[in-house]
Amino acid sequence: MRLINNIISVFKYEVLEIARNRVYLITLLILPFATLLFFSTMFYGGSIENLPIVLIDNDHSASSRQLVRMVNATRGVKVKYTSTSIIEAEELLRRGDAYAILLIPEGMERDIYSGNTSQVECYISGTNMSASGVIDSDIQNSIRTFSTGLELAKLTSTGTNTHTATQEVMPINFLTHIISNPYINYGYYLAPIFMFVALALFTTLLTTYAIGRELYYATAQRWMSISSNSTLAAVIGKLLPTTVTMLIFAELNYFVIFKVMGMECAGSHAILTIGGTIFILAYQSIALFITTITSNMRLALSLGGGYTVMAFTFSGITFPTMAMFNAVRPLTNFFPLTWFTKLFVDQAMRGTPIEYSLKPLFSLTLFLVLPLFIGKRLRRITSDKQYWSND
Repeated sequence: MRLINNIISVFKYEVLEIARNRVYLITLLILPFATLLFFSTMFYGGSIENLPIVLIDNDHSASSRQLVRMVNATRGVKVKYTSTSIIEAEELLRRGDAYAILLIPEGMERDIYSGNTSQVECYISGTNMSASGVIDSDIQNSIRTFSTGLELAKLTSTGTNTHTATQEVMPINFLTHIISNPYINYGYYLAPIFMFVALALFTTLLTTYAIGRELYYATAQRWMSISSNSTLAAVIGKLLPTTVTMLIFAELNYFVIFKVMGMECAGSHAILTIGGTIFILAYQSIALFITTITSNMRLALSLGGGYTVMAFTFSGITFPTMAMFNAVRPLTNFFPLTWFTKLFVDQAMRGTPIEYSLKPLFSLTLFLVLPLFIGKRLRRITSDKQYWSND
């Protein structure tokens, strides 16, 4: 009972500190909400659409116009510019106004009807891998469909029935079935992870600041006295406002993802909630560990922020962990985001049985033991003046 009373006393003390500190208050309440709003708005559409390309049509035929119409009919590509000069088209590409150049050669229609092969060229900027992938896929599909249509027309014009002609042109049908994210919606995959990366960053910075400012402003003795010199009560009471607020934002993230953006939760929402809770506590544990070890608020903020942001690279979101260099791959396990990403993909997208999510949950829980190693040092730095006002 005494421990609970001490925690409540520190909690009240921290809430008053938050209310008095405008930057602290804004970082705790306003910025996480603004970030959530930003990412949900950015990825609300879900798919990449109408990427601008440059068209150079040197054929000016009915066939070339039909091909252009088919390219424009795709979701991802839009012919926004037309040019007669490759130099002018390349300039648009270099300026970033367009992502690709589609070059239709002179005499394409003549070659088609004379039985010769014609070559349509596409120059794609590789500066944005997502955009280049969409453009390459959409234009290839358009040209493939266009070519198949021509072959069918030739065969049916000779008296071959449509069924037989189709079998001759396409003897093998290739069917692709996208599972877990059948709409190929970027928002379903990227938005949740971006939201939780931001949440991890705010959690780390706020936890670091909450502990570090007691050393920086030499108020550690007052903080500990409010907790009756109970390190456990001091830490829990001080971090509780951040914990509760970040957990509310985690649930708000899920609400936006599943209700506002329309993503279906294929697995257990309860497991996702448990995972989100441990995820927040894991980053608080890491921040507490770094701040206590360094006993320097500025250094801890830099290290904690860098560590949290670096997790995005090692989580496998943008580059598969299985494709990473063997020496680097083990490092992915040292970031809570890696395990949370696996948990989210398994439960939200794949609908994986719960037993397969126990490993990510257990791995996240391992980060919670970090504060056990710094208890003695935390007591030392909060009682020894040599650690205070340390720039």
